[in-house]
Amino acid sequence: MEPRKKKTIAVIGGVGTALNIIEHITDAILKYSAGISLLGIVIDSYEKGSLIAGIPVLGGRDQIPALLDNSEVMFLFSMYKPEMMKERYRLMESLGIPPERYTGFIHPSAYVAGSAIIGRGNIILSNATVNSNVVLGNMNIINCNVTIEHDTVVGNGNFLAAGSTTGARVKIGNHCFIGLNASLREEVSVDEVFVGMHSLVLSDFSGVTVAGVPARVLDRKAGI
Repeated sequence: MEPRKKKTIAVIGGVGTALNIIEHITDAILKYSAGISLLGIVIDSYEKGSLIAGIPVLGGRDQIPALLDNSEVMFLFSMYKPEMMKERYRLMESLGIPPERYTGFIHPSAYVAGSAIIGRGNIILSNATVNSNVVLGNMNIINCNVTIEHDTVVGNGNFLAAGSTTGARVKIGNHCFIGLNASLREEVSVDEVFVGMHSLVLSDFSGVTVAGVPARVLDRKAGI
């Protein structure tokens, strides 16, 4: 039997959470013999040929067309920013990369139920738990120690920060940021929502910033 061919990945982004992701991939390669080859990093703010965490910078976004010419190269998008979730998703869409060329990454220490349905471009980091019948759409980041309980549905372009938890049958729409150690009660629904750290979401929200225990809508003009 021929050895399985390694997946060749170019990571888009190289700072903040993107750097965490790069080092998680390196950890998966070194400690778990993951079948991945990191070709390099696409980032505008570093010089081509420089190194980030020991991985070469391939150049800025202007290098993407040349990388697309190599059909073996897959792309992993990691340029999300908490307060700009929708904008960064639109940036991803503007890069001209066909959907089928985006790949995801699941760290070997994460648990993903066999009944879960995982779309394209999802990133699931160390010790995360994705339980039975969860549905993940596309291009979501599930950070370290996140728990997504059974029958929860997550849309596209969401970021679940480290330690956050959803109860069962939660619905997370698109472009949400769920802050550090925040919790969503079972059966709540959120869409295009920023949830502050340590918040407890007990009811539905859409298009707002919420924080607190229980979470309530922040009135930025009033400073609360």
